[in-house]
Amino acid sequence: MYRLYGRPGSGSVVVEAILETAGTPYEVELVERSPDGQVPEKLARVNPLGQVPALRLPDGEIMTESAAISIYLADKYPKIDLAPPVADPARSRYLRWIVYLATNIYMTDLRAYYPDRYTTDQNGGKCVKSAALTRMAREWEIYAEALGEKPYILGEKMCVADIYAAMLATWNLDVPAFFKKHPNMRAMYDRVTAHPAIAKVWARNEMEDWKN
Repeated sequence: MYRLYGRPGSGSVVVEAILETAGTPYEVELVERSPDGQVPEKLARVNPLGQVPALRLPDGEIMTESAAISIYLADKYPKIDLAPPVADPARSRYLRWIVYLATNIYMTDLRAYYPDRYTTDQNGGKCVKSAALTRMAREWEIYAEALGEKPYILGEKMCVADIYAAMLATWNLDVPAFFKKHPNMRAMYDRVTAHPAIAKVWARNEMEDWKN
């Protein structure tokens, strides 16, 4: 059985959504930081950086990094059809956009929410946050432009990148304003979260219903 270490609404959501869609047995172990920011020992044992998600595979192997886990699981369970096969011409675009989301928007979002982690200047947090918000707006513009009027980033078929993007969309500081600016992202988000297994994970993580 898989054991997923995560927090509600965190980067573990995309991994949980893939596991739920695959219908494979798994359990979620919630790990919260202490008020002083200390990492729980049970998480530090599986990921020394103290980051979620972390996934213990059925054979005991540990995986970290949300994009890597997502790519691995989608390939492990081809029946759920959330990733183009290696020989598929769409594979390159699929990998491009997953890694783009993970290395750009995900990381920029962290700088926006936790700016003090990214500077040793006690007064530098405001500048870090401001720069992150400007950068993130541009990163989303690039992704929204690539999505265009397609239902999903690769076209007619949903893939892991769409679930990843839907999760990250909820991390915007002003989600309604984000969706108003990018109505195509809103349409994609609604399609992704209408999937029964994904809707179940969204509800379990108490993700706000942005459809109203």
